[in-house]
Amino acid sequence: MKECADIKRIISNDALWYKKIWTLDIKNMSWVEETGSQVDFLWRTLGLRGGERVLDLACGFGRHSIELARRGCSVVGIDITKDYVDDANKTASEMGVDARFVHGDVREVRYDGEFDVVMNLADGAIGYLENDAENAKIFGVAAKALKSGGKHVIDVGNGDYARRHFPKRHWVFGSNAMSLADFDWDGEKSLMYYGGMDIEYGKPFDRPIEIYSNPTRLYGIEELRKIYQDNGMKVLSYYGDFDEGTPGSDDVFQIQVFAQKA
Repeated sequence: MKECADIKRIISNDALWYKKIWTLDIKNMSWVEETGSQVDFLWRTLGLRGGERVLDLACGFGRHSIELARRGCSVVGIDITKDYVDDANKTASEMGVDARFVHGDVREVRYDGEFDVVMNLADGAIGYLENDAENAKIFGVAAKALKSGGKHVIDVGNGDYARRHFPKRHWVFGSNAMSLADFDWDGEKSLMYYGGMDIEYGKPFDRPIEIYSNPTRLYGIEELRKIYQDNGMKVLSYYGDFDEGTPGSDDVFQIQVFAQKA
């Protein structure tokens, strides 16, 4: 793994980091503005018509769930961060949509054959957990929750891309702020070390001297095929950047993988 020459990287050694770092400040991040277009993509590629039952694992503050519910789906969201769940329930109530949010660990979900679609978006906690066995539990939960013929869609970092292109930095420019993402890579463990910062327009910004990074396990497409196969599912297709015209190749970092339960 390469060192940043211009900034000190501090890598978390807390295996439970994924339970502790989330706040509602995330609502102001630039990429939240992409929610509508991302749901447009899901609507087309999943062939949704309204009326489908959707389970959103690691749903955050419910941005995708609420938009799907607004379009006629019945949605249940699960997240480990209580502030997110409370905020999502408040928004759903105010909008009068069929969306319900539950505070809990996605590994402990016990639905059985109830949903047309299960989704893990914006990573959806995949790769965040303590080890490969714990991360794999998410796929088992999704497979069990789906009806026969139901689909699981995940939006995750692409391990094949990381092996080819990391380390790197990436800027996203929004209406109110810009976000800098800093990525490094441990090829032996297939771990991405991600750190970032958000810079609000019009506010003073001091030069950072440290960046904190959390480890995330990334998977390549062949690894994902095997995981799905082990859970009685099959990969149907995969894309890049929420765009049907962009194949999910090793030149695209964020990929959307669609799998179907037998």
